[in-house]
Amino acid sequence: MLYIFHGPDDFTRNEKITELRAAMGDPSLADLNITALDGRELSLGDIRSHTDAMPFMADKRLVIVRDYVRQLKGRPEEIKQLVEYLGRIPPTTDLVLVENESLERGHAVLKAAAAAKAAVISFAGPNKNNLHPWIIKKAQEHNATIEPGAAGFLGRLVGADLRTLDNELEKLALYVGGQRPIQKADIDLLVPYSEEAENFGLTNAIGQRNARRAYDQLRKLLDEGKHPMAILGSIAAQIRSLLEVKDMAERGLSAAEIAKKKGWKSDYPARMRLKEAARFSIPWLEEILEQLLQIDLDIKTGRVDSLLALDTLIARLCAAKFMRSKIVD
Repeated sequence: MLYIFHGPDDFTRNEKITELRAAMGDPSLADLNITALDGRELSLGDIRSHTDAMPFMADKRLVIVRDYVRQLKGRPEEIKQLVEYLGRIPPTTDLVLVENESLERGHAVLKAAAAAKAAVISFAGPNKNNLHPWIIKKAQEHNATIEPGAAGFLGRLVGADLRTLDNELEKLALYVGGQRPIQKADIDLLVPYSEEAENFGLTNAIGQRNARRAYDQLRKLLDEGKHPMAILGSIAAQIRSLLEVKDMAERGLSAAEIAKKKGWKSDYPARMRLKEAARFSIPWLEEILEQLLQIDLDIKTGRVDSLLALDTLIARLCAAKFMRSKIVD
């Protein structure tokens, strides 16, 4: 049988491949009949040497080929040869073509797969705006339930990093032990730096020069009752943290080494900061800190209203003119 797995969601895709491996039965024999290949430097003949082989003491062989179709782009004759072969795969072989990128709808391989009645699955994965159902379903797979508000909070906190989300849900499920739903308080307790990470949304929007999203994040914090001075203080703390980890990273330290230096129990907070810091240059981070210090002084001396100062800060930091020499491309 032929399987086409394509799309960037490697976490869910690998779960499906694990299921196919498990379906091969006794691992001691299954390993003799499972072949995983990097297709980027293979010919069709190389692949056929595995797919045409008979299984050893079993009914089936499983051959997994990664990124073979992508490297055929611009080589129509080789695509034609592959398409012709896909209809002649031996019944004793399950061939899985795995592509890290989504294939276009009219791709010849997808048309051949349809003709061969293959299993074609697009692993686009959820994005940050529709993580809620995925989180609820994954919590159930860990024998837990999660409150809707907590699911939304965890999604905003981690983003569409499905592997990290799954790890955090597994930890949270073990903590509640099926006695009650997972709550936001559990996330605050067990997921490192959750409150700070939630507030990174504003800093992230500034890093993207997305003024509309930055103002939305600001209004959200204000609606939640955050004082303008507290928001300024939070931004300053985040910028200092980003500056610190970016400096360490540029000196060659890994996320694990940064976490060890900071005394963090895992490298998650370091990875979170490094991901955000990638949007900023060190000179820009230093410039933002200088502005924040000046704004703090202006507010405390009555020179400017705190809300107006926040609005002005976001407008300036998101302005293309200011960003041109500061942002990392």
